[in-house]
Amino acid sequence: MEAVSLAELATAVWRLRNKIESTPGLPAAVHRHLQAVVDALSECGVTTRSYEGTVFDPGLRLRVLAYQPMAGLERDEVVETVRPAVHLHGVPITLGEVIVGVPQEDEPGCPAGKGSEEG
Repeated sequence: MEAVSLAELATAVWRLRNKIESTPGLPAAVHRHLQAVVDALSECGVTTRSYEGTVFDPGLRLRVLAYQPMAGLERDEVVETVRPAVHLHGVPITLGEVIVGVPQEDEPGCPAGKGSEEG
C-alpha cells in the first residue's frame, strides 16, 4: 500500500503545481515551497508525467477516459491529462488518465436551407 499512498501524494502535488502555475501573482515563496516538495518526491524516486500534446497510440500505457472530436486536429492526440502517470524509480505505479482529441469528421448533411423530407 505504500506505493498507492506515494501515488496519491504525487498526484496531489501535480494538481497543486498545475493550479499554482496557472494562478498569476502568487508570491515567489509559494513556488519555492512547492518546488521543495517536488524535489523531495524526486529524491525518493517518485516522478509524474503529463501527456498533453502527445500523439496518441493505443499501445501507450494510459487510461483513456474519453475521446473528444476536435476541429483542427490531424491525428489522435492527448488534449488533457486528468491524472498523471506516477513512477517509482522508473517503474509505473499508476497509469495516466487522459482525454484524447480525435479529428472532427465532416458531418454529412444537406445544403443549407434544404431538408430531407419523406412523403
